[in-house]
This record gives sequence, C-alpha cells and structure tokens, in this order.
Amino acid sequence: MVVVGSSRETTEAETAGGAGARTPADRRRARAERARGPLGRLFRYAGLSIGALLGWSFGGFFAARPELVAVTQFFLASVLAALGFLVTPYLLFDLSDAIWARLRALTVDALIAGGIGAFAGGVFGLLLAWPLALLPRPAGQLIPPTVALLAMLVGAALVSSRRRELMEVMGLRSQRPGLALVLDTSALIDGRIGEFVRLAVPDAQLLVPEEVLRELHRLAEHSDPPRRARGRRGLELLRRLREEVGSQFVVVPARVPETEADDAVVACCRECAGRLVTCDQRLADVARVQGLVVWNPHQLAEALRSPVHVGDRFVLHLSGPGREPEQAIGYLDDGTLVVVEEARSRIGQDVPVEVTRILRTPAGRLVFAQLVAQSEP
Repeated sequence: MVVVGSSRETTEAETAGGAGARTPADRRRARAERARGPLGRLFRYAGLSIGALLGWSFGGFFAARPELVAVTQFFLASVLAALGFLVTPYLLFDLSDAIWARLRALTVDALIAGGIGAFAGGVFGLLLAWPLALLPRPAGQLIPPTVALLAMLVGAALVSSRRRELMEVMGLRSQRPGLALVLDTSALIDGRIGEFVRLAVPDAQLLVPEEVLRELHRLAEHSDPPRRARGRRGLELLRRLREEVGSQFVVVPARVPETEADDAVVACCRECAGRLVTCDQRLADVARVQGLVVWNPHQLAEALRSPVHVGDRFVLHLSGPGREPEQAIGYLDDGTLVVVEEARSRIGQDVPVEVTRILRTPAGRLVFAQLVAQSEP
C-alpha cells in the first residue's frame, strides 16, 4: 500500500509472468472446464431440447411449399439444437455471474429505491395493460406483459437515480462518507497510504476491489521470495486497515468474473466517485484521462518533504561511498539522498556542503552537492 521505486516497479515485476497471473488462455480454459461440469452438461441438454422444440415449432412457418414442411422442421430443429448444445452453458454461466455480482455490489439504499420504483412501475404497468389486453390476438397476449415489465424496469431505474433524495425524504441517510479512496495493489504494497489515512483522512471510506485482493493473494503465494514478501506486506496492511477503520473498510465484490485488477479499480472509482490511490504511473495516467482524481503516495510524500534549492548550504553527515569515484553520500532528515562530489575521503564526518543541482526521478529526488571550503562564508 516503504518501497521507493519507479511507479510500476512494485507491481509490474510481480504480475508479469508471475505464478497465478491469469492470461486470456487461462480464462478460456476455466470457462471450458466449467461448461464441462455437471451443471454445464445439464444446461447443454436443456439448450439442445429447447432448440429442437423451437426449430420444430417454427419450421412450418418458413417452409416454401407444404411438402417441405417436414424437411424445414427437421433442418431448423437440428440447427437450433446444435446451437443450444454448444452455447447455452456459456451464456447462462456468464449471465448468472454478471447478475449475481451486480446484486452483491448493490447498496442497501439502491435496493430499497429499486424495489419501490419497481413496485410503482408495476402498478402503473398493470393499469396500462388492462385495456391493452382487449386487443385482438396475438397483440392482446404479447403487448400487456411487455408493457408491464418495461414499466417496472423504468420505475426502478428512475427511482434509483434519485435514491439519495428518497432516503432523505424517508428520514434515512446513506452511511457512505463523502470521501472514498480506492486502493490498488501497488499502493498496498508500497505501504505509505496506511499512515496517510490514519493521520490525514481518518474518516475516509477505503474500498478494495476483490480483484486487488486476489492479486495480493497470488503474490503472497509466489515462489519468488521478494514477490512473496511484497504480497504478504500488502495483505498485512489490509489487515491493519480493517482493524483501524472498521466498517469504513469495504471489499468491493467482483462484478464481472476474471476482470483485471487495474480495470476493476478504475471501474470502482467511476461508480463510487472515489479517488484512486496508486503508485502505478501508467494506471494513474489512464485514470486521469477518464476524469478520475488520482492520489500517488510517492507524490504525496514528495510534496511533504522539506524544500531544498540549488545554492542552499547545510552540514551533512557522509555515511558511505557513492557510485562514482570520489563520491560520498549522506541523507537529509526526511531521507533524501545527497551525493557529494570529491568527498570520499571525508566519509564518517560532518561536512558543510552546497547544493549544485537537483534531479527528480520516479524514485524521488536526488540532490547533488559539493564541499564548501571552511574559509568560505
């Protein structure tokens, strides 16, 4: 959620080629295995039977001549039965997953508003359907239930769109705070967002998509020790956040199976008008293009660092050698690395230095300095 590195350094290395990363081929195999299961076979035979019955029933309407009725019925029944056998399990599984995920993600106020709207729309639809039922067949049989169903759907949609006002009229208030933060994998692995939430926005609601949780679990079980450690660090931070913020910590259920974590956090931000918290610069750019507000823990930390300017002078403790010959390094109180030229012989001493240039990188700022002669003011 302190690793200081490039914006994608913490997550791209773990997920690229990592064990447990779901590729499109993996997802296709999972869908095929599900369709081959007992319930999938039941759906197949149900689709085959329904397709055969529909083909046989409608075959007579498409026959060009009376003597071709049987041939047309057999042909349509065979085609629709084959289609039903092949595609029914995939269609039903995908539809049921989408509906169930959508229902699990609905808030209480949305359920109440949708139910009220559907009831009101159903009553209005029945009033309209009563005179429509007097129409001659088949219109009198098909139009009334269609009108009633559409009225229920329109009523549910209209009332749900105004559910906040409805909750206020009913004397109820939504429990969702004004500020919602959606955490992605890189922010959880980074870790700094935990202290930021505790100190700066303790009343914020923290949303973690289920896809992010699965990605952390995969990293925590990775065979590579560094990746495994980062995954466990992210899970440990989630545990602490849940204990600290209680009911304000919410795991958002996956709405579409096998969604990538990056897509899930962006979708969650759009739906709840939340702010995306990520250390992934590419994800941040994509989110900003879509009009979302992005908080980068690294950029927040940089903004809080004490300012350093070219020409500033201060005393620095040289703690070790630099990468280049004769370089020495030291650290400011906020952890900023300072590289001092021609100072390797002074390692272990407190020396006066002057800032010559400042380099800003994805990993933070890097300060270069030179020794100041004792005689200089």
